[in-house]
Amino acid sequence: MTITLHSEEVAFETSTPFTLKDVPEARRHPIRGRGYLYRPEVAEGETDPRPKRPAVVVSQGLGGLKQAREHTYGRRLAEHGYVALVVDSFAVRGKDHDSHSKRALAATESTMLADAFAALRTLAHRPDVDPDRIGIVGFSYGGMITVLTAYEQMRRLFLDGTPDANLKFAAHASFYGSSVPRLDDPTATGAPVLILNGALDANVSLKRTGQIAEDLRRGGSPVEEVVLPGTYHQWDSDDATPRFVRWSIKNVKMRVKRDNTIRDEITGIEVRGKASRTIAIGAGTSPRGYLIKMDAEATQKSLDRMFTHFDRTFGWQPEEGARTAVAAPERGVDGAAVTSP
Repeated sequence: MTITLHSEEVAFETSTPFTLKDVPEARRHPIRGRGYLYRPEVAEGETDPRPKRPAVVVSQGLGGLKQAREHTYGRRLAEHGYVALVVDSFAVRGKDHDSHSKRALAATESTMLADAFAALRTLAHRPDVDPDRIGIVGFSYGGMITVLTAYEQMRRLFLDGTPDANLKFAAHASFYGSSVPRLDDPTATGAPVLILNGALDANVSLKRTGQIAEDLRRGGSPVEEVVLPGTYHQWDSDDATPRFVRWSIKNVKMRVKRDNTIRDEITGIEVRGKASRTIAIGAGTSPRGYLIKMDAEATQKSLDRMFTHFDRTFGWQPEEGARTAVAAPERGVDGAAVTSP
């Protein structure tokens, strides 16, 4: 059987809540979200023996969509037999050219969560996707989003009152995810969570990540923590030599209350808007920064872990002997190729 990798730009309905408390009001003012779909396509004249496939939402880091990261994972997931939806939370909101710090202040975790759950709903309604086998993977800030979607409080906040109130992500995989938020209510959806971090990552608190993992376990989700030795932040980048990033959010600590208010653990202030968010993030941000460095061995190990995690959860095995041929790239609205050579 010959399988072609198909890619296309897709639109879906989402919203832009600044805080979690804004979610109900923001839902009344939907916007057009954007993503890039990667899917396996059986050659003309052949029949797909498994027409309902697992799917994975890909949540981006603050650095924006990268061919070396989000798009590459989208292609790899499709080559493995999944349908993948790479979400672009920044471009549709005019933040694609902003710096990391500006994005952190403007494109909040609430906004990215809205996109993640909107992408889940979009995939669940596709005829080629099994709605009970949809996972999520994210990188850095997107890794944080991936973990947050494992909490029942977040699932209900974004899906209650919709026709898809019973949907949930079936599996979660976080790559060097930010360790900022903890929830007072640890109740989880029960879906398994994989958390991958580098031992030398100065942008993530391994201690706090361990506490978050324990929260989820107490809440009912199995969690696998993997720390890759000798590995820096964003080990799957294309930075062959170390690259220094000025500001580290390793010590930024937020607490999500049961009523969906967000409080900074350092100052105690409630995050209600841009001013209070700036104060809260600034209180824990360090100018000591952190390093990014590519590590091919760590990239392969983490990729293998991710596929093992998803395959085990989905009960999936790629078609034996299937040949993957990469199709010509589709074009986006700006004329840029969705796939890269």
